[in-house]
Amino acid sequence: MPPYIANTNISKDKVPEYFTGELTQQLSKALGKPAQYLAIQISPDQVMSFSGSTDPCAMCFLYSTEKMGEQENKVYSKLLCDLLNKQLKTPSKR
Repeated sequence: MPPYIANTNISKDKVPEYFTGELTQQLSKALGKPAQYLAIQISPDQVMSFSGSTDPCAMCFLYSTEKMGEQENKVYSKLLCDLLNKQLKTPSKR
């Protein structure tokens, strides 16, 4: 069961209700795993800073025992950063 955890300083009311479903769908496709095996956790309202700034940011973790090489990591990172940017307005570089 590959878990994906995203900690963010974005407030809970700005996290769309459908966001975990979209993450599940996209990660299922990217990892080649059935959606029922994925676990998604979004932790909003965290006290966080990045590069000394408390502007919107996220710190994320994706765990898997398969398909986690350097090339795959780049693909997953782009996918997840793009989704966080689109849904939470978290800049990709943060």
